[in-house]
Amino acid sequence: MGKDLKGRELGQYLSQRKDGRYQARFTDRFGERPEKKSKSLKEVKEWLKEEKAKDALALNQKRTTDTVDIWYHRWKNRAFVDLAVGTQKIYEWAYNYCIYPHYENVKVTDINEYDLEGFFQELKESYDDGSISSVKSVFSQIMQCCKQAKYIPYNPVKEVKLKKRKKPKIDSKALTIREQNLLFEYLKGHLYYNFFVFCLNTGLRYGEAAALTKKDIDLDRKVVHITKSLKYRRDKDLEAKYDFNFGTTKNESSVRIVPLNETAYETIKRQMIIKERIEKSKYADTNVPHELKKLLFVTAKNLPISGPSLDSVLKNARFQINCQLEEEDYMIQLSVHRLRHTFATRCYENGIPMKIISKYLGHSSVLITEKIYIHLLKEHMDLQAEKLETIQTMEHIQSIEDFDIDMDDLLIEAV
Repeated sequence: MGKDLKGRELGQYLSQRKDGRYQARFTDRFGERPEKKSKSLKEVKEWLKEEKAKDALALNQKRTTDTVDIWYHRWKNRAFVDLAVGTQKIYEWAYNYCIYPHYENVKVTDINEYDLEGFFQELKESYDDGSISSVKSVFSQIMQCCKQAKYIPYNPVKEVKLKKRKKPKIDSKALTIREQNLLFEYLKGHLYYNFFVFCLNTGLRYGEAAALTKKDIDLDRKVVHITKSLKYRRDKDLEAKYDFNFGTTKNESSVRIVPLNETAYETIKRQMIIKERIEKSKYADTNVPHELKKLLFVTAKNLPISGPSLDSVLKNARFQINCQLEEEDYMIQLSVHRLRHTFATRCYENGIPMKIISKYLGHSSVLITEKIYIHLLKEHMDLQAEKLETIQTMEHIQSIEDFDIDMDDLLIEAV
């Protein structure tokens, strides 16, 4: 039992200090000694009653002054053990470029969902929904570790609801045969010509084609094995260079075998020859990471090709071609993904069923393929509707003017 300065009993866990302030202190369930000091005895007693009740109901938390940065490294040392290299790089980017600048020295106990909503709203001005989702995932896992260690009562990041932007309508238009011929006539001789031809004839995504090595190509069976994807992220600290690494395909269905038509077959053989020449060239970069050295489609320096670089080539080609055309004949916007849409369209035009096209493209469901290429289905249905006219010729059909039947006679015959 504690006493005040005059020797009067104050009660268990209570005492009065020499400076006149009252003090309450007890040992909680964590073995810690929380305390409260105040000139008001009533205030100290109320605090003690409340804290004891929280402790009895296991509602209190451990005391800490640790910052977000401290907890990030604790979480990282444990979580990164089982993560793929690509995922590690994404998480490191999310923390270093987004979380760290705002929360480096902020205590984990000072973070609440109201401040976090403003933080994520600010990120929307610079990053897309996918990047913001990665940031939230990292932040949530850090705070979840704090919660599990009993330093915070709940995970405030989980309380934040992110509103995703409306996805733009998918532009799945394909090049016409004429546009296709104009484009590849212009691209002849370009170092990336084989890449564009190969994508047009296989329907591969950028990352799938860019990740191919000689081991992925079976020339005897004329097929290509899709098992991985090349990922890249622009690194602000490397003066517009890209950080490349291998990652998984878009979904499980994207791991597939794609047949090579004669054009794709000949193209990949030509690219293998070019690859050998680049490797022996004096321009080849000798510092290429080992896992990237075997890529088939590379720059003149034997480096991976970035998606924006390829799209830039196509954008310039479109501009040069359109300069020679009348405005009404201008070519549609170009990208590597446009070649994928063109592949799907050519397949459909040549009678390949949508289910097979879906397998070629690596979609998880034929419904996704049909949704993307609904315009092809509509055009097909319109064409088939015209064929209905040929089921029976018109000369056998009685005109409406000649259609004069006595209904009583008709009913009698029917009976």
